[in-house]
Amino acid sequence: MAQPLLIKLIKPALIIFAGFVAIAPASEMTERLDALDDLKVVDVAQFSEKLAAIAESPGKLTQYEQDYVELLQSYEMSLRGDFGGAAAMLESMLARDTEAEIVFRVKALLVNVFAVTRNYRNAFSYLEQISREVQSVTSTRAKEHGLSVLAYTYNQLSEFDIARFYAQVLIDSATSEKTLCHGRHHLIESLYGLGQWELFSTTVESSVSHCVNNRELIFANLIRLKYFNYLLQTEQYQQADKYYDSFIDSVTKTNYPFLLAGVLGAGAQNSLALAEYDIAEERANRTLQHSGASEFSLPVLNAYYVLYQVNYTRQNFNKALEYHVKYTSALKANSDDRFVRQQAYHVAKAEIEVKDQRLALLDKDNELLFLQKNLYQQEVKQNRLIMLLLLLIVALASFMAYRGMSGRSRFKKIAEYDQLTGISNRYHFNNQAKVALDYCELDAKPAALILFDLDHFKNINDQCGHATGDWALQQVVKTCRNFMRNNDVFGRIGGEEFAVVLPGCHADKAALMAEICRDAIATIDTKASGCTFPLSASFGVSSSDTSGYQLKQLLADADLAMYKAKQSGRDQVSMYTEELG
Repeated sequence: MAQPLLIKLIKPALIIFAGFVAIAPASEMTERLDALDDLKVVDVAQFSEKLAAIAESPGKLTQYEQDYVELLQSYEMSLRGDFGGAAAMLESMLARDTEAEIVFRVKALLVNVFAVTRNYRNAFSYLEQISREVQSVTSTRAKEHGLSVLAYTYNQLSEFDIARFYAQVLIDSATSEKTLCHGRHHLIESLYGLGQWELFSTTVESSVSHCVNNRELIFANLIRLKYFNYLLQTEQYQQADKYYDSFIDSVTKTNYPFLLAGVLGAGAQNSLALAEYDIAEERANRTLQHSGASEFSLPVLNAYYVLYQVNYTRQNFNKALEYHVKYTSALKANSDDRFVRQQAYHVAKAEIEVKDQRLALLDKDNELLFLQKNLYQQEVKQNRLIMLLLLLIVALASFMAYRGMSGRSRFKKIAEYDQLTGISNRYHFNNQAKVALDYCELDAKPAALILFDLDHFKNINDQCGHATGDWALQQVVKTCRNFMRNNDVFGRIGGEEFAVVLPGCHADKAALMAEICRDAIATIDTKASGCTFPLSASFGVSSSDTSGYQLKQLLADADLAMYKAKQSGRDQVSMYTEELG
């Protein structure tokens, strides 16, 4: 793999570590290593050359300096793409007696190395360790960068409340303007993720100015990109277009492909919204050029979606279909990767909690054994019996508690989710949908509802059997899920009837979503079921603009629209209008 591509893959996280400095008493060699540490993400070639020179003529190094050299060599391996070698060297450092502050940095780098190689379980295991150890780190600069790593990684995990906490701690304890800039960037990322728009919008301008004044142009432009996305999300397209022109040159000068791809992808979306199709197409193509091997990153998703919409508008349907296929494939890969990442995070967190509980239990057992030995030295056999009984009670209590917790979790899942398709049943759908609609009404945001029913489903059951009908229901849910956002509420509310509530979605976008789902259902290959049959669905769409925010009314109006689709020949989407009522 070429070096520029590697730097593009790992640089977002490595920037976090760039400011680490030595924490041992300064010596001439330590100062040289500190300078190399600062150089590693500024000039990779020069960093590698100078590090090799030190390694070839090490002279007499202290144990701390030897560990420091190995840490920098692990960085150099990561930059060359030798993540396996880097991980092996770093873990060997953890296995021996190494300076505590170096150990902390080793764990921080392992988070990055394992995350890049998608070994999320190990990455988040070390992340949890860092979160527990950061307050005990004695080096101010090391602690600052530990906080920065935590804020950055939790933002990537969508744990925005935790990220905001660490970002604020970093801001409050910052000892340099550079660190303060990093902290402000992490804070803005978390505020954006939490949707706290008032505080977000009032913080952006001062944070950008601060980072620019301190020559942190990458972080300044990352903040600008977040604000640009905010303008897109709030549909301020004209203002967004002017804002894009104001900072695109600065982004280009950073020569940072990850950032440039993100800005171009968002710019393509804005041009699409303004119906500037030529500009949208050019920016989308440039996004793909700068995305390298990131096959399902957010900029790539944006680019494919824009190219699909542009070609569809131009009635170039072959090209539109090609990009639509790429978009849905990338969307699924992105969703799968996000799921694996979240699952690994929670597994790692649970494993550490279990280890802590085991250690606590062992400590208590040891204390109890010590007391019993002093009190009952003449009753060894009785002591053993007591210990066995205590351990049995603890094990039985733990087993009963586990059974109770797992039973409650299982019953809750049975009560709320459809056992065949895995989505919400009618009861759970109604509850979740009402919460989402109440939120939209309170914040004066639009909302829409899609209701659809499989056409001639009874014929499928009659001709091919109920097992095939169940297969068809599962395939429809799996297909439609690929096009839904995380906050959309999807449920099975009848035998072959499904509903989707889309918070923050206008009627026209809901209709487009319904059309995409309808087209995807119609293209399902039913041969895999063992019985070939046509599969289609009729869709009805209602929105808060015409039906209000009451779920009952939205369902009723969507049902009228769906009935119209059925009457009009099925396998189509119908939008509710007041004439239907």
